[in-house]
Amino acid sequence: KMYLSETNYSGLPTKFEKFRQKIELTDNQRDKIKTSHKHLRENILQPLNYVSHTFLTGSYKKKTLVNPANDIDVFVVLKGYTQYDIKPNSILDKLKKDLDITYQKTPVKQDKPCVVLEFQHVTFELTPAIEIENYWGEHSEFYIPEISKNNTWQKVENPRVLENLLTQKNQSLNQKLNPLIKMMKKCKINNNIKTPSFEMEKLAINSLYNIRDFRDGVQQLLRIYNWTHKTYSHYNIENMSDNEFATFCRDILFGYDFPKD
Repeated sequence: KMYLSETNYSGLPTKFEKFRQKIELTDNQRDKIKTSHKHLRENILQPLNYVSHTFLTGSYKKKTLVNPANDIDVFVVLKGYTQYDIKPNSILDKLKKDLDITYQKTPVKQDKPCVVLEFQHVTFELTPAIEIENYWGEHSEFYIPEISKNNTWQKVENPRVLENLLTQKNQSLNQKLNPLIKMMKKCKINNNIKTPSFEMEKLAINSLYNIRDFRDGVQQLLRIYNWTHKTYSHYNIENMSDNEFATFCRDILFGYDFPKD
């Protein structure tokens, strides 16, 4: 009778699976966030006379949010304004005041380009956006407050474009891309890397064509992002045994969220 040895059971694929589960939101977290954002958007923001509609964007919408849940991004699309009619600071002040009235015990901060609403279980970043419809039937364009002190609007790509591309790529890579992006976000945090998340996503969409397993995906993304380590070259990393690679993941790439056993 054959028994699986402990080393087989706690092999690299199992460790990656445990790691994936650890950095995912729990069902309870998802339910709480869903309840909060629905209430905020439908009952608080939608009735405001200068709000046309709202929609979720960012990591939560793209299913690349890492546990612990941090910022949930919401575009608050304005009604009756163009980018020439109102200054960003005016609308940010207006939105903050309205939220202060509703949420008297919850911190509300203005932090360009958004208003930040800090609940105990999650933080919402509400970005005022002016939608310019594209008459050629393609995605609308949006203007949001510029981060600089100029008090001007900046044009940004419609967030749905990247969301759609990511969804398609994740499907073509057997649902491995989203978990991999979460893993690389953990690597980014653990190693204090400054690459913005949307850049990581775009690079992965444009450069990943085939992933054998999570180890292969991590190795490919380290090359694609050009993230290097002073001691290990990409060649060294790719020639490690699975045991060595697991230690490298825990000690250097991801920290202690990556399982030891």
